[in-house]
Amino acid sequence: MTSAVGEHALVLVLGDDPERTGDVGNRFGAAWSASDGDREVAVETRAATSGDFDAERTDDADVIVVVDEAALDRVRSADRDGFVVAYVDDPAGETATDPVVDAVAGTPEALAETVSWLLARDRRTVTRSEPTRTPSRVERLNAGMAELAAVRSVDEAYRAAIAVAERVFPEYQSVVAVRDGEWVEPMVASSGTPVEDCNRVRVGTEVAGRAVRTGDTSVAPNPNPDSQFDALLTVPVGDDAVFQLAADGASGTDEFDDADRRLAELLGSHLEETLDRIAVTETLRAERDRLLALFTNVPDPAVAYDYVDGEPVVRQVNDAFESTFGYDAEAVTGESIDEYIVPADAGGEADDLNDRLRRGENVRREVTRMTADGPRHFILHVIPIYLNAANAAGFAIYTDVTERREREETLRRQNERLDEFASIVSHDLRNPLSVAEGYVDLARETGDLDHLDRAADAVSRMDELVADLLSLARQGRAVGKTESVSLSDVAREAWESVDTGGATLTVESDATLEASRTRLCELFENVFRNSVEHGRDSADDPLSVRVGATLRDDDAVDGFHVEDDGTGLPEEDIDRVFESGFTTEESGTGLGLAISKQVAEAHGWTVEARAAEGGGARFEFRAS
Repeated sequence: MTSAVGEHALVLVLGDDPERTGDVGNRFGAAWSASDGDREVAVETRAATSGDFDAERTDDADVIVVVDEAALDRVRSADRDGFVVAYVDDPAGETATDPVVDAVAGTPEALAETVSWLLARDRRTVTRSEPTRTPSRVERLNAGMAELAAVRSVDEAYRAAIAVAERVFPEYQSVVAVRDGEWVEPMVASSGTPVEDCNRVRVGTEVAGRAVRTGDTSVAPNPNPDSQFDALLTVPVGDDAVFQLAADGASGTDEFDDADRRLAELLGSHLEETLDRIAVTETLRAERDRLLALFTNVPDPAVAYDYVDGEPVVRQVNDAFESTFGYDAEAVTGESIDEYIVPADAGGEADDLNDRLRRGENVRREVTRMTADGPRHFILHVIPIYLNAANAAGFAIYTDVTERREREETLRRQNERLDEFASIVSHDLRNPLSVAEGYVDLARETGDLDHLDRAADAVSRMDELVADLLSLARQGRAVGKTESVSLSDVAREAWESVDTGGATLTVESDATLEASRTRLCELFENVFRNSVEHGRDSADDPLSVRVGATLRDDDAVDGFHVEDDGTGLPEEDIDRVFESGFTTEESGTGLGLAISKQVAEAHGWTVEARAAEGGGARFEFRAS
């Protein structure tokens, strides 16, 4: 179509998806052709992310239509003189409310109308030496709509509406009034009518008050006999405002026609849309500010992220994140968060987490992350923007539970020691108790009181064990004070405390060791008892037990061994004999060798079980 004033315009449509961008351009062109626009418009489409994008076209364009965030980013970084229109479904979304956007449209028809407004507004600013005609009232109204589309506050909207009304209805006076409780208060009036001279009215009374209550447009005589205006055209704007035109009979404009009414209603409709947009924008801004305050002030480290090429890229972090993980916001913004705080051995866990989040799952799990103070334990709660849908963004909050984990681990170890303590009490006290009972029975049977001395020795041994077990309960695996002790003396002392059932002991070395005498004696007792009870098929079978020193390559003593010539150890279970509770006998407790290993480790020794050369079992205890 050829412009009546011989003008041409370039409308550039930008978008990341070439197919969608082309479709928008075609539909706009069709809508423009069907409209009453008075310019010949050339429509071009461009892929905003294309490597061969011609930046000069943005400078040449009279209007740039952006259809997505990628196009908006391209516009921000390019030189431009033309207007920017956001073609989006959500007029309150981030793209529509971006500061570089001048107007918003959601359909091809609305886009054509919006472009017409903007071109008319642009034409109004051009100085012409010989204007060919005066714009029509519709053109002036369309041009003014761009002003309404660009305002960002309610007061600006009221003033812009009055400014447009002055150009569209120069022969009338206009006012915008707003409901305040039970009153309708004038807010902005034409330049020829001070707002102070406009009367407020009660809701439901007079023309403006009834329009607010009923929502109906009306043309009526002015009920105020003292007013200079003879007729009022009143248009409701939403539920709480009215736009009103007043005609002065003295100037010959005491009546309104249908065209006045249609244009006034159109202006009121655009004002209502502008006020709704501002209200939604303010609501979103307030909500955004509340969320930002929550994000910033939450005491736990928090990250706002976007997914880029499958990686969670930091968009924002709060102060707690900086202090906990030791990275400034500038250092991690735009970077993959996993590369900074995920331990090297937790990469698979992080990949699984990312996959679940991209699917829209709300994830809460315990993780280990690298902080400024080293690895710590966190409850990681990650919230995607949309649940149960593909996601590109979300929030992650890290709650430190390291101290709780440490308390739980301490409690677990204490419970293990308590169980172990109870098991040792029932197990190790049985040896001297059995000896004492045996000698007491002998004293009763024979009348020989010397047996009671042996029973008393066993009771004394029980007393020592009780004292040591209490020490074990308090100190865990500590051995307390050590001294140089004779291997031969301690082995023989322990042998006397065990019901050996006819077995024999041979001590092949009198080496000395640095050890706790009581705890070492406890070790020997348990190993001896294991040989006596599990090293032969019956109590009547002969059994020999030998104790000797173990030597290093330079013949220096580095430990000792206990060896028997019994039935030996099951080959398939030889690696389990020191496990607490492991036993091959139904009546066994499986604690004897476990206790011996604990005593050895408390001294810093290693322990090993293997088959003896001549058959039987051999247990070696060596200094680490």
